[in-house]
Amino acid sequence: METGKEIAVFLMLLRAGLWRKPIENLDYFPLNQTTWERLYQYGVQQTVEGILFEGVQQLDPSLQPSKSLLLKWLVRTEKIRQRNRWMNTRLVEQAQFYRNCGLDPTLLKGQGLAQSYVDPTLRMSGDIDWYFDQPQAFARANAEVRQFGLPLIEAGKISSNYHWQGCHVDQHAQLFDLHNPFVKSYLKELEEHFDDGSTLLIGKTEINVLSPLLQTIQVNAHILKHLLSFGIGLRQICDAACLYAYYSTALDGQLLKEVYQRLGIIRWVAVLHQLLVDFIGLPEQSLPFHLEKEQDATWMMQDIWTGGNFGFYDTAYVKSKEGQFVGRRLKIIRLWKSFWRYLPYAPLEAISFPIVHYRSGR
Repeated sequence: METGKEIAVFLMLLRAGLWRKPIENLDYFPLNQTTWERLYQYGVQQTVEGILFEGVQQLDPSLQPSKSLLLKWLVRTEKIRQRNRWMNTRLVEQAQFYRNCGLDPTLLKGQGLAQSYVDPTLRMSGDIDWYFDQPQAFARANAEVRQFGLPLIEAGKISSNYHWQGCHVDQHAQLFDLHNPFVKSYLKELEEHFDDGSTLLIGKTEINVLSPLLQTIQVNAHILKHLLSFGIGLRQICDAACLYAYYSTALDGQLLKEVYQRLGIIRWVAVLHQLLVDFIGLPEQSLPFHLEKEQDATWMMQDIWTGGNFGFYDTAYVKSKEGQFVGRRLKIIRLWKSFWRYLPYAPLEAISFPIVHYRSGR
């Protein structure tokens, strides 16, 4: 079981690595080898080990872990950097493939979000996600992928996925991970009104990305979706913090606040903002609008810490050895607890999510 001291040190190292700042409090150091090993494992579980290693580099060598662990950490961090370069190559290939097919999708999350980091190569890369804003374009993309000889692993009405040279690719026909049916038309209005033609340069290739406003809503909605299901890790929380810092002068804070209110998630966003400031180290002035009153974000931080990377490390709900029935029962328990935990903060979303989840058979 992790201790309060270990979590405090972990978050200090994370903040130092994320923002390239000195360690805030050296009173916790030096650490013994066992503690360092545990911190390393926490980083792996939360998929932020590269950022954490950058934080370790802010320490005097006499306070750093053993050479053997430092070397293992260095090698893993270098592999993250290599993976990012490899992913960017695959990203450019896919963009060119789609354009050759007469399609021009928008990149979501992932490699696009990484560009908001102080060091983009330290963000652990995941899948590549493309968004097609018209149903016809989404259907055409599925057909072109098949014709190219790549089987679709899953092909639903709003999402499909396949492998491109070892890279998992998701195609989406829906932009926002919000399930409240009463805001669907409003979300479409936002999408149409705030599509500003933003692009990102990867190498010499321009990649379509969302406008700052749409990207912020999309990223935070994605976090809420996973908190309502089986959990999310600190990597995605770091994404939100870096995005706010990167777009601090580009976002219309009052407009964004009104959007959150209209979507019915403003109370949850308030807790998220407090968490970003208190635990991730986002400067309060980088928030799009001021914190009106101090929130207690400790409970949500505990939820994120326990769940790890998309809930894979939540020992209370991982797949049981007793079979599928028990595993399904544990999932239902997790969904039920998430429902009650987030109901006061995003009521209509908390109510809508399990209904959609159940109807989809997931």
